[in-house]
Amino acid sequence: MGEIQAGAPASSGQVRRLSALVHQTLARASTVPVPYKIGEVVIGDDPFNGRNEGVVASKNGTFVGLQTADHIVFYDYRQLRRPD
Repeated sequence: MGEIQAGAPASSGQVRRLSALVHQTLARASTVPVPYKIGEVVIGDDPFNGRNEGVVASKNGTFVGLQTADHIVFYDYRQLRRPD
């Protein structure tokens, strides 16, 4: 059968398939679904950006762009909450 001998290099097709599988698995594992939808009203609060209320304008990985009255402020999604 197609045994790989000790010290023999793996074929490039096997390496590419394994590389693609590992890449896809890591991409899925590192992508966290942000629980807020574009257009949803939320409040962001952190010591650097302060507290801002606005609308979710963009999502990029774990960061959410919050559109306020005059600019967009980016927050980690864990620093956002829905208004009471």
